Amino acid sequence: MVPSVGSGQSKSGDCGAETNETRNHENKMRIPIPENKDQFITLAKALLAKHTELGAASPLNGIEGIANLAALVNTADINNQQSKLLAKQATTATEACDKAIGPDAKTPGGLRFLVTASRGTLAGQNRGQEHKLGDWGFGVIAAPEPSPEAKAAAKAARAAAKAAKKQPPTA
Repeated sequence: MVPSVGSGQSKSGDCGAETNETRNHENKMRIPIPENKDQFITLAKALLAKHTELGAASPLNGIEGIANLAALVNTADINNQQSKLLAKQATTATEACDKAIGPDAKTPGGLRFLVTASRGTLAGQNRGQEHKLGDWGFGVIAAPEPSPEAKAAAKAARAAAKAAKKQPPTA
């Protein structure tokens, strides 16, 4: 009996294979294709080695695009290794960046503390002329303090919205 694609079909999220296994229903055998990139590439390398060993006698020679097998295996392997290296470097760089920034504005020694303390110092020195902090790179928003009437109206609106949420829906 010719092996047929069985019920174990799924997309190989890592490498784009259409099915991950072939089954021979007569003998109840499964021939899975790994979904893990490392295992998939190891399988592809073994397949390439056997295909190369058999040369012109390889039964794979009739498959469309088989001439690209070596190049594709090499590309996948190199880029998979590069991906792992870059992921490690990204993790290390992110950790170093987070450590330099610091946990919060109240913990001395971190960049967040220093920037926040600098803002406070400059705001204190430039009271009434806060726009000068823009010269230091800070974004300065020129918004006047709301009037007491505006504050009272906003407070009443929030209270009304809160009360409306507590009301059960009417039919």
